[in-house]
Amino acid sequence: MHNGWTNYATWRINLEIFDNIDSDNWAEDIDNLSKYEFGQWLKEYVEQLLDSKNDLAESYALAFINDVNWSEIAEHIIDTYKENYCCDNCNERIDERYMKSFCSEKCEKEYWLLADHPKG
Repeated sequence: MHNGWTNYATWRINLEIFDNIDSDNWAEDIDNLSKYEFGQWLKEYVEQLLDSKNDLAESYALAFINDVNWSEIAEHIIDTYKENYCCDNCNERIDERYMKSFCSEKCEKEYWLLADHPKG
């Protein structure tokens, strides 16, 4: 484990390539792909970034990214997207103009009803 990630390669790729990208940029991909498919799409994205004229440097970089847990990065991006852009109760996309945590009053009431209900 490295800083809570599977390994150093996963942590570093997420930190240096994906950390400052707004997850909303990939809303359509997040909504239409499985976590695995989205992870593979992220891998292809990075491979395209690494495409260079230096074959030795590129081969080292490609070997490095083979150690990345792409599903873990995909899950992190999906979770960030849902946290920032989706209803806390039903995970439906929220209209950005309202900047609320819930898509409707009904969802908010249901969320708090379940949150206040004793478990067990």
